Amino acid sequence: MILKLALAITLVSPLHAEEAPKAEACAGDLKMIVTGLKNSDGQIKFDLDNSQVTFKPQKNGPSAFRKGRSPITDKRVEYVFKDIPCGEYAVKLYHDENMNQDFDKFLKIPKEEYGFSNCKGCILPPSFDKAKFLFDKDHPTVIIEL
Repeated sequence: MILKLALAITLVSPLHAEEAPKAEACAGDLKMIVTGLKNSDGQIKFDLDNSQVTFKPQKNGPSAFRKGRSPITDKRVEYVFKDIPCGEYAVKLYHDENMNQDFDKFLKIPKEEYGFSNCKGCILPPSFDKAKFLFDKDHPTVIIEL
């Protein structure tokens, strides 16, 4: 009798058990705003990185998590990375003023404006840890002032 009762409870229980709510995948659009440009020539080229490895790339190493580019209007840029998983990221960018698809330098000194997330006025590239920011639905926008 006890065995039949235990078997009945075992068979019926899954029908009445509540399922644990499934965690909603977090992803969204990350809006980049760049201000303080010296002119509206050319475009801004973005690298969105999710690790130190891609933030400070090595020759033949992995490239950025996502890349983007946007024309400049009134010395300002707004660009949106679509469908980005929530997490920690860092951004590096440069003003490709002459549209040659290259970050121009003269004797290793940059000839074009550049910037990083969380590092206004940085002369040297910061570490990923210094430049990183949290992207989630409560923090959908990053502003970089050059």
